[in-house]
Amino acid sequence: MSARQALYVYQDSIWLYDVKTNKTRQLTQGGTVSMPKWMDANHLSFVQSGNTLRIVDLKASTTTDVFTAPGGIQAYGWSPDGGTVAYIETDSSSYPHLRYRSISDGATQSVATLARAPGRGVSQFDDLRIQYANGGAYVLVVYTPADGDSSVPPDQSQFQVRGADGSLAFSVAMSREPTMGLFSRDGKTVYFMDSGGVRAWTASSGSTRTLRKTNWFNPWQSPDGSKIAFDSGDFSTKVRVRVLDLRALTVVTVSKPGRARPVFAGPHSLWAQAVTPCPGACDGPVFGAVFLIDTVTKAERALPMQSLQDVDVFYS
Repeated sequence: MSARQALYVYQDSIWLYDVKTNKTRQLTQGGTVSMPKWMDANHLSFVQSGNTLRIVDLKASTTTDVFTAPGGIQAYGWSPDGGTVAYIETDSSSYPHLRYRSISDGATQSVATLARAPGRGVSQFDDLRIQYANGGAYVLVVYTPADGDSSVPPDQSQFQVRGADGSLAFSVAMSREPTMGLFSRDGKTVYFMDSGGVRAWTASSGSTRTLRKTNWFNPWQSPDGSKIAFDSGDFSTKVRVRVLDLRALTVVTVSKPGRARPVFAGPHSLWAQAVTPCPGACDGPVFGAVFLIDTVTKAERALPMQSLQDVDVFYS
C-alpha cells in the first residue's frame, strides 16, 4: 500500500498532489481554510473560516456545508462510517469542548470539557488531534498544551480516549505532559509521548507501556502499521527524521539535518519538509521545499508539493 494522493494547505488554499502524475493542483481559493481530510477517493472535508465544516465532491466539483460551530472548529475527525463527526469547539474563556455530531439529523452530544488551553501555538509540544480508531469504537482526543495542574480530573485531561458513546476509556495526567498521539492502523493501540518517553496504551487490556525513552514530534505511521516516522522537533534547523520499528523497537535516522514533518509515502519512502534558517526579521526557522526520501539509501529528491501543513494522505 502506498500514497496515491495528498491534501495539504499552502498560502490559505487547499492543494492536491497526485503521486502518479507528480503534479499539484489548487482546490480552493479565497478565505481561510484548514484541516483537509479524505473521506474516500472522491470526497474530502475541510474547515472554512475557522468554524464551518464543508465537504467537496471532486467528481461533481461541488461543495456542501455540513455545519457551523459558533465557537470555531479547532479539530475534528470522522467516524469510519462517515455518520458522526467528533470536534472541539472553544468558548470565550478558552475552554475546549468535545462534541459528537450526527450528520443525518444534526443531533449534537456534549461529551466533555477539557482543561483550559489559551495561547496555543508557541511550543513544539503543541498537538491537536481528533482521531477515530479503525472500527469506530474509540476516539483519541489531543488538545495540548493546557494550563492547570495535576489536580485536574481525568475527564478534563488534555490527552484522553473516549468511547463512541462518550464514556472515558483512558486519560493521561497533565503532570506527565502528554502529547503527540495517534491510533495504530488497526485501532487497538494509542502511541504517544509524555515525560516518560514514547509510550503505548492498549485498548483491550487498558495497560500502558514505555516503548523508548525518547521524544518524538509529528509522528506518522506507515501504511502497514509496522513503523512510525517522526522528527526530533521542528523548532530547530538541526531537526532530523527518524523511524521507529514497532516490532524491534529500534530507531533509525533516515534524513539529513533540516528535515521535518515526515509522512510515509510507501513501505520504504517518505515525504519530509525542509526546515531552514529565517532569512529576515522573524522568530525561529521557516519551512521550505518538500522532499521524497528513500528510507533505505537515505537519498532524496524534491517534489512539487509546496508544503506538508495539515497534510492528509489517501493510500491504496
